[in-house]
Amino acid sequence: MTKQIKNITTQLKIAEEYLREMLKADDTKDSELYIKCYEKDRIADFNQERFRKDIECMHQDNGMNLGYEFLSSLRTQTVDELEVFRSVWKGIYEKRDAVIEIGIYEKEGIWYLIRSAVY
Repeated sequence: MTKQIKNITTQLKIAEEYLREMLKADDTKDSELYIKCYEKDRIADFNQERFRKDIECMHQDNGMNLGYEFLSSLRTQTVDELEVFRSVWKGIYEKRDAVIEIGIYEKEGIWYLIRSAVY
């Protein structure tokens, strides 16, 4: 197995783990779990009230999460000089399906989440 394939496999496993945590945080309205995988300086403006309202709107529009499946990885993106590995997942919800983008990066041997967006 080439180094690039090993890296992609590792990145996908980490992205899936973080996705599971984000979905659990959404379903349980757990803001601490939601921010757990972010670097602290990237969530300085995080607001628990806004998180709660966003989750309530998402539950109203989508219902609860029923699962997900991997769709694809996207081209690596550079954000603030960080190499961000991006992946796209199909979110399966009670009321509709959605596309979920997860962006992760490695810094000093630790993986962080930089993007978790539901479309």
